[in-house]
Parts: sequence; structure tokens; C-alpha cells
Amino acid sequence: MFKLFKIIIINLFPLYLINGQQQQPFQSNECKKAAINCENSTDCVHRLAVLQSACVTNTCQPQCREAALNLYQNREGRILLRTDASCVPGRYELEKCGLLPNKIPKHCLLAKLICEIDLQCNSKWEVFISECESNTNNNDIQHCSNKCRYYLNTTLSTQQGAAFETCTCTDKEDGRCIQLREETLHPCLKQKEEKENEEDGPLLRPSPKKEKEEKEEEENEIETNNIISNSNLDVPSEGVVGGALSTTISTGGLLFIIINLIFLIFY
Repeated sequence: MFKLFKIIIINLFPLYLINGQQQQPFQSNECKKAAINCENSTDCVHRLAVLQSACVTNTCQPQCREAALNLYQNREGRILLRTDASCVPGRYELEKCGLLPNKIPKHCLLAKLICEIDLQCNSKWEVFISECESNTNNNDIQHCSNKCRYYLNTTLSTQQGAAFETCTCTDKEDGRCIQLREETLHPCLKQKEEKENEEDGPLLRPSPKKEKEEKEEEENEIETNNIISNSNLDVPSEGVVGGALSTTISTGGLLFIIINLIFLIFY
């Protein structure tokens, strides 16, 4: 009995080790190196600790969102979030809520933060905001004038500004994000989409009169082909006539021979 138990343990223990290794989550060297650099920074490690305690519900709570945005504003924290985030606590919730800079779509506030940190994107974004968002009295932004649409398109043309076009918000007390998306971005993005649809244009369809004429032409063509086919059937070809004639000649010759044989036998 003890030997049997020993054999079972010996055989199952390697499987236990394999399963234990498989259950350990993969962590890239790039992420671990960035995490160590963050831990060596007092400011970064404090922000990371807040993130670790806030992003545990997987429901995009406001405290998780604010912790992620706060961490991104720190240099070491920004480098950490720009990795594959395989060693970042709460990374599944961060990805679900659009709070990882390398994933699409991004949360609109993160997209704005990324743009503001980039010099090229920020310069174009600042022009759009100063020329359009501040002029609420003339409804430039609400109706998206040609000037505002141009300024926003220049922002979208930058590498870091393109995320504005597809950015999202959560359903958890996300008023600032919704205001940015619906009141600042959406009016011009909506006009941009409508203009692109107009340029593409609907698929052209022939008029009913043209369809009727094409159908009549097709029917006339079919009828003409049928007449030609029937005419060809009524007139035998040379090969058919020659074959019938040769068959007739052969049959006549055979009949002549049979009659001669009968005549010789009986007469």
C-alpha cells in the first residue's frame, strides 16, 4: 500500500510543478525593469501603490481612473504604463477601461493627457482649444465652423492626436470625459464623418426607365438567338446529308444482292 502511494506521488508531483509554473503570469523583462525604476522613485512608487489598491474591482471605478491618470503624469510611471503592462497591478481593468497608452481605444482623458505631453500634438491641440472652445458665444465649437474643423483635423493628423477620433468614456461618474467627447470633439468629428460619406457618395442605381429598356434589349437579344438556333436546326449540315445519302446507297446495294441470290436459288 505504501509503495502504491509512493508511486502515485512520484508520478503526480512533476505534473503539479508544471501546472504551478503555468499558473504564474508572464512578466516581460521590459515591464519588470520599468517597475524597478518606478519603485526607486518615491513619487512614482507612491502613485503606483494607489493604483494597486484602486484597480481591483474590474468595473472602471473613478478612483482607478484617477490613479492611472495620476501615474501617467510621472515620468517613471509613464514609462511603466507604456510597456506591455504585464507586471502592472490591475492591468486587466486598465485595459478594459481604456487606461493603457498602447491600447486602442483610449479613454478620452488619457488621450488628452498623451497629446498634451507630446510637443507636436499639444501645439495643435492648444490652437484648437484657444480658437474654438473659448469662443462659446459665437457657437464655433457647438456647430464646428470650418476653422474649428481644420484645427481639429491638424490635431488628429499627429501620431498622438489620432486617438481623439475613437476615444471612449466609462459609465462611472465620468463627467469630464463625456464633456470633452460630446461637447468638444463630437461636433467636429460628426461633421468630418458626414463629409467623408458625402464624398464617397451612395451607390448609383439605374432609373426604372433605363432598367426597362435594358430588360427589353436583353429579351430581344435572347429571341434573336433562339430564331437563329432554330434556323440552324431546320437546315441539315453537309455532313448530315452526306451521311444519310451514303446510308441510303449502302442499303440499296445490299437489297440488290439479296434479290439476285433469291433469283439464282429458285430459278
